[in-house]
Amino acid sequence: MRILAAAALTALFIITINAFAQPSAKEPAVMSQVRKNYGGASAVSAAFDLSIYWSIREKEEKKSGELLVASGNKFKVTLGKEAFVCDGATFWQYSEKNSQVVVRKFSDIDASTLPSRFLSTFLSNRAFAEKQRSGGTVEVVWSGDAPASAGVDGDYTAITAIVEEKTGIIKTLKLTDKNENVHTYTFKKTAFDKPPSNDVFRFKPPKGVEVLDMRDGDGSK
Repeated sequence: MRILAAAALTALFIITINAFAQPSAKEPAVMSQVRKNYGGASAVSAAFDLSIYWSIREKEEKKSGELLVASGNKFKVTLGKEAFVCDGATFWQYSEKNSQVVVRKFSDIDASTLPSRFLSTFLSNRAFAEKQRSGGTVEVVWSGDAPASAGVDGDYTAITAIVEEKTGIIKTLKLTDKNENVHTYTFKKTAFDKPPSNDVFRFKPPKGVEVLDMRDGDGSK
């Protein structure tokens, strides 16, 4: 479950700009700013708290981390003592606990379960409705019963977001999947900046750790 949780986070945040749907005329006005913020050429950075409720086990798991995401499938995510880094071609998964780095081609990983996919999951081909306003924020919702354009993945049955009305910054994002597991992200210190150099999205293994290079398919070091 630990690996799945980390993978689900990583896929959450790869921004797929060309997948963003055009705003619906019925959507709340704040969604236009949200799409502008997260669908542009800027890199997105944030600290976050993650709460995962596992339905089958009826157990809650909590984690904290930081992320940096840029276009071109580039991201750097730390989650506790784990790190997930991708330069668009190569993906590194580091575990301090296991003293191990696994290296794969980006094309070989399941990007649908990574922290990079979640904004595209949130925005792509879905129209959101306003539920309520409170304290300068707008709560927007989407459910599996709502109309969606072709190409929407079936992993989630409900999505709720709390957005700052003035800035269009997502403060909280709650995703319920088809197994009734609930991932809730609380974002802090969100910033939009020019994309950093490509070196930022490459991982240099610490000395002494085991490196499993899976790019040739044999796990050789």
